[in-house]
Parts: sequence; structure tokens; C-alpha cells
Amino acid sequence: MAALLSRTGILNEIVNPKVGQKILALATSGSLQKRNLNVQEHVSYTLLNDAGIPTPKFGVAKSGQEAKEIAQKLETNNLVLKAQVLAGGRGKGHFKNGLKGGVRVVNTPTEAQDIAGKMVNQLLVTKQTGAAGRICNSVMVAERKFPRREFYFAVMMERAFNVCI
Repeated sequence: MAALLSRTGILNEIVNPKVGQKILALATSGSLQKRNLNVQEHVSYTLLNDAGIPTPKFGVAKSGQEAKEIAQKLETNNLVLKAQVLAGGRGKGHFKNGLKGGVRVVNTPTEAQDIAGKMVNQLLVTKQTGAAGRICNSVMVAERKFPRREFYFAVMMERAFNVCI
């Protein structure tokens, strides 16, 4: 919305002021359909890989046993388990069964099996989910990386101008 409002002056300069105001009114009226696309982390990794952007090696487990098998295939002792729940704050969250954190560092396939088994089919409570929590149906098992910097990236469609911002 901020981008749209910052473009108001540009729109008025390019288009007749009366037409520009009508377009702006349509874009901000709320009559446009709102669509959100939220994808789990493992899906975004796959999209990045398909575009040639490197990501850590990973697999998705729906049970503790699957997590152990994936951890063995990754052939590293630096692993991270990430609850696949569409909510922020997973690392600081907790499961209703008492397990702390939806993002856990593990060192062995056996440890991955144990922790993933306590995550799958359990409710993860974070600041974004509220007290009800959200069910964790799968866990991403990934090789642990040690980044020097971390970035968040988002793309939003500006429907009024039919462009991505």
C-alpha cells in the first residue's frame, strides 16, 4: 500500500488528474479480490533450486523414521529440523506436548528421529498462531548452514498497475 501511495504523484503527473484519481480510488477501494500465496519452507527451497539458486540439501519427513532416513542420506552431523507450519516464530514457539521450539539443531540421525517424532502431528504454538496453535504435519530435515548474513525476500503484486513490487 505504501508503494501505491508513493506512486500517487507519478500517476497524477502521467495521467489526467481526474482519471488518475479514479484509478487510485479503484485500487484502494477494497473491491479488488485479495489473494494470498503462502508456501511452506520446503516448497520455497524447491522453487529456488528449480531457478538455479543454491539452497541447503533437505528432505521432508512425515514421521520420525523418515526423518532418520533423510538425515542419513544427507551425510552430515550438522542438521536442523524445521516444523512445516505456516506461521512465523517457529523457533521460539512450543508444542502442546511440551517440546520447546519448532526449529531444532540435531547432530545425529537418531536424534533427528526422536525430535521429529515429537513434532509431527502435534500442535505448534507461536505468537502468530495464538493459543490454539497449528498442526505440524511434516518436518523439513536440512543440512545446517552458518550464514554470515540473512535476508528476507518478498514479492507482492500491485494489481492497480499490474506489476510486481
